[in-house]
Amino acid sequence: MQMAATEQSKTATRTFGWLYVARWAVASVVTVLAVAVIVRAVVVMLHPEKLQLKLAGGRVAVDWIPSMPPPGNVVALNFVLRANNPSGRASVEYTNVTVRLTDVTSASSPSPTKIAEFDLSQSIPVLQRTAHEAMVRVTMTPGEDVPMRYVRALFEGRSVDGVEMMLRGVFHSHVAMASGDYVTTSDLATYYCWPVTIAVGGSSSSSSPDYASVVVTDAPCLDKSEAPAIV
Repeated sequence: MQMAATEQSKTATRTFGWLYVARWAVASVVTVLAVAVIVRAVVVMLHPEKLQLKLAGGRVAVDWIPSMPPPGNVVALNFVLRANNPSGRASVEYTNVTVRLTDVTSASSPSPTKIAEFDLSQSIPVLQRTAHEAMVRVTMTPGEDVPMRYVRALFEGRSVDGVEMMLRGVFHSHVAMASGDYVTTSDLATYYCWPVTIAVGGSSSSSSPDYASVVVTDAPCLDKSEAPAIV
């Protein structure tokens, strides 16, 4: 009986030992995974994604103005923002975007002059390794939202060249982790697009028939760290 009890005690000890090793191994794996998630999150925060933006055709198209004051006393601006997300690990979104158009090269103005400023009604979401076109149309009130000298120039068929478009908003980056969770970082982001032309007629899209016989060049939009504002 004593020998049997001793054998049972040894067997229980060995079983307990294996259970301890197994639990220690599982705990180690969990710890390693947790550390990996933390390291991954730190890497994401230290290396934020970037959104590539361009203004299609480098142009803001204005609806035809047949009379002064314009019909309905409004001036309609139209343009297309082309967004590209080259990242294979993060989806991105540009939200709460404010647009400002500034005349920075006019010979008639001694200093940069704001032409118009308005908020985008939509965000710009772009999935991994995809592109997105945001079509924008806003209506402005002559004299209040747009200086009358620019409205009159457009009414007379003259374009406004050498304009800078500033985009200011909040940039969000969403990265999927191995755990199934997402790490989201949000930062203020400002872009400057130049040169931009404001003109009556046509379309900001290179697929428009108005652009079928000409070469259209998009205006690059560089972030503030790459291209400090002209103004």
